[in-house]
Amino acid sequence: KQWYQRRVRGNLICIPTPVRDVSGVTVVDISYNSLKMLNGIHQYERVEELILDNNRLSQLCLPPLPHLKTLSINNNNLQDLARILGNLEISVPQLTYLSMLSNPLCPNELMSGDEDDYQMYRFTVINSLKSLKFLDSRPVIPREREDSQRHIEFSGVKRPTLANFRESSTVTFKGTPLR
Repeated sequence: KQWYQRRVRGNLICIPTPVRDVSGVTVVDISYNSLKMLNGIHQYERVEELILDNNRLSQLCLPPLPHLKTLSINNNNLQDLARILGNLEISVPQLTYLSMLSNPLCPNELMSGDEDDYQMYRFTVINSLKSLKFLDSRPVIPREREDSQRHIEFSGVKRPTLANFRESSTVTFKGTPLR
């Protein structure tokens, strides 16, 4: 099996058009750039590992990448967890490793949350992505997968669906805020 890597670092604001055939590329590392969108990622149809750390991504909308197993999108500006999970569930069914640390959607004790917030985030992600074996810095153990299913059912949180994903990600609050 041939193994290729494409590593591009600098001030890219978009994914460059390749100058050669990239159909055999299995690892793409476009970390430490200024990417805001992923137009052109479809060119890497056989990619198994995609590293997009330290960019300026505020949304993630991947095309179908059936071979993708590892996705690292740490330290971006990702905020809409439900929309991202809806996309990942459809586009990358083989995903086993996902890391989204240091994004607004990922609570952490130092910035915007506590351990309970982070655990709820983990439950939500694990419940949506059934093939996931590793999330952020920890493996997904069978007990955690069972707990996530029970917690999501108990809390009444609905998994993202294709219909939710296609709808606008804007949520309108109806009611009176608590004071």
